[in-house]
Amino acid sequence: MADTLATTITCGTAWSFQDALDRSTVIDADALSYSLTLADGTSASQADKVWHDRRTVTAGSNDDLDLNALTNSIFGSTVTINLVKVRTLQIKNINTTAGDILKIDTSVANGCVALTGGASGKIPIGANGCLTLTSPIDSLASANGSTDILRITNTSGNSIVYDIVITGTSA
Repeated sequence: MADTLATTITCGTAWSFQDALDRSTVIDADALSYSLTLADGTSASQADKVWHDRRTVTAGSNDDLDLNALTNSIFGSTVTINLVKVRTLQIKNINTTAGDILKIDTSVANGCVALTGGASGKIPIGANGCLTLTSPIDSLASANGSTDILRITNTSGNSIVYDIVITGTSA
């Protein structure tokens, strides 16, 4: 029996900003939302692989994830997931202590530079923060041996726990 994957990403921000005046209240209220559904497959706007984990990065260290050799235990077996194209990436910093900041660091050898647009890029994810990146059509390519290392750096003095989900394609 073949496996299938259905993926839905939703995120948004809603606001209501009020200014109470003498005789009235001015209100600026709106929302920005994003929703993405990826069908099973390897073409644009599709994904056929998912990898997820809860991980810990000790103080002052790195967690290097090889996007072409992600291992996971599922249904009692260990499987290796090989991502050729990354469609979505979501990282949630579980820690709630100020200063416990994770960084996506692409300055590592063979770093996944498409995430930051260059070999020296860093994206911070603060305490209790979440980062969601999607590229359903163009994707964030992962080429084995050249741009496939996703480094998560912890420069704080505490261990940081984070959740991560990556969807992509096998071809």
